[in-house]
Amino acid sequence: MAGAVRRCPPEALADLADVFAELRTWDGVVEKKPGIFYAHRQPFLHFHLGEGGRRRGDVKGRTGWVQVDLPGQLSAAWRRAFLRELRRRHAEQQR
Repeated sequence: MAGAVRRCPPEALADLADVFAELRTWDGVVEKKPGIFYAHRQPFLHFHLGEGGRRRGDVKGRTGWVQVDLPGQLSAAWRRAFLRELRRRHAEQQR
């Protein structure tokens, strides 16, 4: 099927281990399955694998879902920027 995306398998998210470790410490955040996070019992973050192995994260804020493309192997700087975005979206859900 053209354009189909599926859930990203946990092994394709190994470069986000430090991001996930920090997320697990946040208030109200629970990892229901590997790479699938809820915040305050609401879906918050999950990942998809698209054509050609392209990864993307879907993050939910107060106004809905935002898609974040995840390029190849993520640098430390990129992971820090991603965590900043996640913190912002997490704070939105608490309002």
